[in-house]
Amino acid sequence: MLLIRIFLVTASMLSAALLPAKEEFVIVKGNKITVQANTTLGSINCAYTSTSGNQKDTLYLNRQLPGKDRLKLSVPVEKFSCGNLLLNKDFANTLNAKRYPYTYIEVLSLRRQGKDYKGELKLDLAGKTILLENVHFSTVKTQGADLLKSNIQLNFSEIGLETPRKMGGLFKVDDELKVSVELRLSNQQQVGLLPNTIATYSKIN
Repeated sequence: MLLIRIFLVTASMLSAALLPAKEEFVIVKGNKITVQANTTLGSINCAYTSTSGNQKDTLYLNRQLPGKDRLKLSVPVEKFSCGNLLLNKDFANTLNAKRYPYTYIEVLSLRRQGKDYKGELKLDLAGKTILLENVHFSTVKTQGADLLKSNIQLNFSEIGLETPRKMGGLFKVDDELKVSVELRLSNQQQVGLLPNTIATYSKIN
């Protein structure tokens, strides 16, 4: 009887050790990046929304992610819409789109804090790399899907860009730059088996 008990305990321990680990994650099925600058005549909003179709990325939570596992967003600068063609052109010129056609956002980690999240991101913008720590992501419920949304405040001077004195030749632009990152989530389970490969992206505030 004792031998049977020892066998059962050993078998239970071995099966637990061999089972795949479970992790909390979110499924990202789209994103929207908005850049806002204040001017003497109000604010300018330039936005890009991904059109990835059925593509979905798995973003694992609550741990630092190795490079191959990070969620990486590639944002074409010339695809930002600022309201009219002239502003679109000025925005692309400000970010030196001809030399740096893409802005990259990489999620280094994303950790749950209550109903919200805090993450670390890496931003590659106009040839400059910026690490952003303690970036707060709020959970926003919409009719179509839940969003993880973060508002990040930067300065043109901070990222080594000249403040546009005039956009469209009409008004001056302030040094402050506000960047909004929205991750659109799929309504799937948020705990599952850890796969062999993970695709994730992060940014640092």
